[in-house]
Parts: sequence; C-alpha cells; structure tokens
Amino acid sequence: MPNIASILKDEIIRLTRKEFRQQVEPLKKQILAQRKQLTSLKQEVETLRRGAKAASKGSRQADPVKKDPNAPAAAIRYSAAGLRKLRERLGLSREAFAPLLGASSQAIYNWEQTDTRPRQEFLEKIAAMRGITKKQVESLLEQNRPKKGTAKQEISNKTARKPAIKKKSGATTGA
Repeated sequence: MPNIASILKDEIIRLTRKEFRQQVEPLKKQILAQRKQLTSLKQEVETLRRGAKAASKGSRQADPVKKDPNAPAAAIRYSAAGLRKLRERLGLSREAFAPLLGASSQAIYNWEQTDTRPRQEFLEKIAAMRGITKKQVESLLEQNRPKKGTAKQEISNKTARKPAIKKKSGATTGA
C-alpha cells in the first residue's frame, strides 16, 4: 500500500497546478494581446519618426501643415542650376532671358549665382518657361521687340523738334 503522505502530496500538487493554470491562462492571453499592441505601437512610432524626419528636411512626403488658402496648391521647385540649364536649353543670354520674365539681367545673374532667390511671381514665370520650346521663345521675343520703322521715326522726330541754330553773319568780320 502506498504511502498516504506521498498520495496526499501528489494530490496537492495536482490541485495546485490546476488552480495555477486557471489563474495564469487569462494573464497569458492578456500578455499576448499587450505584446501585439506594443508591436503595432512601435511600428506606428517608427513611421511617425520617419515622417517627422522627412518633414524637417522639407520633403513633400510628410503630411502638410495647414496652408494659406491663397497659396498655390503645389510648391514650385527652384534651383539656381536649374534656372541656368533652362536658359541655356532655350539658347538665350541673360540679357535676352530677362525680358521674358520681366526681370533685369542682373537679377538673373544673382539668381543663378544663388546670391538671391526669386520672388513668387518670378518663380511662377520660371515654372511657365519650363514647358516652352525654342520656337515659342523666338516668337515671344519677336512680339516684344520694337519694330524697326518706329524706332527710326522716333529718332527723326527727336531731331526735327530741336530748333535750328542760326549763325549771326557780319558781326565779327574784319576787313
């Protein structure tokens, strides 16, 4: 016959394990759910960090902050090298390119040298120039050039307006 003490000990151990399992099972399920939630929160934090990093670099991938309703929908990209390449692609000097934008050739030079940045109105004009061809530029330049006949007429009108200077005769002759 087995020892009653060992049987009692085994029964106590079995009941303890059963009670322990009943207590621990819900806790295990709760821990598993919390681990899943923690993993998803870590992923969300990482995506937010990436977004914040991209926003600090000025990237468009980040969610935009509330903007002025009068502001243009998309920001116009600008670089000095891009402006110079555009001008060279169109085959224009700074002096020829400036009237198309309504700026001075010195302003174009400063923009290309990154000394200054164009104002919004000029950025919009530069953006419009990106989609234009050489032939279209030539026609625009032809439209903006003054006609040769009118320039000669202006010069002749200026000279005709000057009063003629008459010479005084005989006053200083010595005979």
